[in-house]
Amino acid sequence: MRLMVWRAAVRIAYRGEDFIGSQRQPHERTVEDEVIRCLRRIKAIGSLNEARFRVASRTDRGVSALCNVVAFDTSFRREKLLGALNSQAEAVFFTALAEVPSSWSPRRADERWYRYFLPIGNIDTRKAIEAAKVFEGEHDFRRFCKVDARVTKKRLSSVEAFPLGEFLVIDLRGREFLRNMVRRIVAAVDSVGRGKATVEDIERALNGESASFGLASAENLVLMLVSYSNIEFESSCPGSLRRRAEEMRRRSFVEMAFADGLLAGCERTP
Repeated sequence: MRLMVWRAAVRIAYRGEDFIGSQRQPHERTVEDEVIRCLRRIKAIGSLNEARFRVASRTDRGVSALCNVVAFDTSFRREKLLGALNSQAEAVFFTALAEVPSSWSPRRADERWYRYFLPIGNIDTRKAIEAAKVFEGEHDFRRFCKVDARVTKKRLSSVEAFPLGEFLVIDLRGREFLRNMVRRIVAAVDSVGRGKATVEDIERALNGESASFGLASAENLVLMLVSYSNIEFESSCPGSLRRRAEEMRRRSFVEMAFADGLLAGCERTP
């Protein structure tokens, strides 16, 4: 008996440090390669073209994601899919599932939410928060993206910054983002906060004047959520996912304790 083919949308999470980036590249470890390996290992898909495999958002090397989305056609049993994928995964977490229409593409999201953790250091947080707000609304971001972009006018529904511990957290929400756009915006906010640029410099760059504020590090950037108003995801935490997440937390705690010990020794050094 031939099983019914259906289209699956799956939320995935991953740490950027584990991959060279999200998009497939020859002879490199990428997020797409890991997801496809898992799908083929459990025989959920065969040909990528037949499965119409798609990814919602491209992330650069070093960028993490708590919620990116992949979509594919499959005949795998729906209630077993997340557990089977997590049992095969090494560095990707499969966290939620939805059955979507046959023509559905994850690229057509209603909103993407990125969060950047900017070390405060000697940043004037008041000025940085003011600078972040300038990017809200519709602008031409050609001075804030990789130069190969053709259509550079985009709308950000909100840009909010607030201090959290040793970081200034910058949340950016919008339907679409250009390549390097978030990291260049963060670099501009950082420049204002450190007194190397002004809000007026940012406004002039948004109006088309030549400017470069640099490119913030990829490692502190997280894709928090890709959302769709008409799709309802069912979250799941199979034992294989929970065990891997708990082990990651234990390793992180040990690393933090080690770093705290080093810093304590520095403070005792005359």
